[in-house]
Amino acid sequence: MTDVLATGADERYGHQLVNLLGSVRANSDVFDEIVVFDLGLSDAQRRMLDDVPRIRIDSVPPFVPHWRQGRTWKTWIWTHVEAERLFWLDAGVTVLRPLDAALRDVDERGYFVVSQGRPVADCIPADYYELFGFPRDFAARDTIAAGILAFRPRSDFYDNVIARAHEDAVKGFSLGFSPADIPGRNVGLDHEDAPKVRDCLTFRWDQTILNIRFHIGVGEPRIADLDEYAGWRSRRDHPQQVIWSNRRAGDLPYLSRAPASLRGRVLGSFYRLRWWRKRHERWFRRATYALKVRAMLRRR
Repeated sequence: MTDVLATGADERYGHQLVNLLGSVRANSDVFDEIVVFDLGLSDAQRRMLDDVPRIRIDSVPPFVPHWRQGRTWKTWIWTHVEAERLFWLDAGVTVLRPLDAALRDVDERGYFVVSQGRPVADCIPADYYELFGFPRDFAARDTIAAGILAFRPRSDFYDNVIARAHEDAVKGFSLGFSPADIPGRNVGLDHEDAPKVRDCLTFRWDQTILNIRFHIGVGEPRIADLDEYAGWRSRRDHPQQVIWSNRRAGDLPYLSRAPASLRGRVLGSFYRLRWWRKRHERWFRRATYALKVRAMLRRR
């Protein structure tokens, strides 16, 4: 059986990507192949990635004009990587414990998905209910994550959920933003020159259409616990936490462990230190301490 891990990133998450690969090798080295998609890494990040052993680096072709927007590229990866069991992980996560139990779930029911801890209604625009035939009484169901997902490509789940979600993305249904998200999220790979406005609280591109197809296509869905498999507050959200969804908040503990060469590891340590300083930049500003002194004097 061929187990494949797929992931990818652009420059914004390049160092998180290498950190993820290091965490997989350290804590769940169970995959026959790891395929990494370069979605716009910097030259320095690409050199570091080239130094990571036992991975295959690939790219996504411009298969539709909007392939970069709406995470359309991700649905293409889901449908074009050859595997018997495919595990997708977003670059902004860290694997803390073995993924064997998740892979066993794929064997038992054809898929493994994780809760986002929010009702699916939050990410579904009003017109999508009628457009997709999505029952209103499904609105309170759990949202599942598009960033932590595993499945068998030759399965009913693939045909009813993954393939349909890709078709929807190709048609443009994953494009757009909730009104409040346009100022902050219309950047990078997701940037749209004329963004569509979607009338829901948190429209989430690939995740929105994935959830529509999942809840329509899967009877009696089984969804893994948020804190155990996607805890985001810390790496200790659950006693047996498997994945930390750190995004851009983590300290990248595996960044220096992924490269094979001594030079790559030294560079990883340097980038990790620089990332730590950036995250704690306020403590290196005089103004931070001046404000604290003023506050203390006012309390006297």
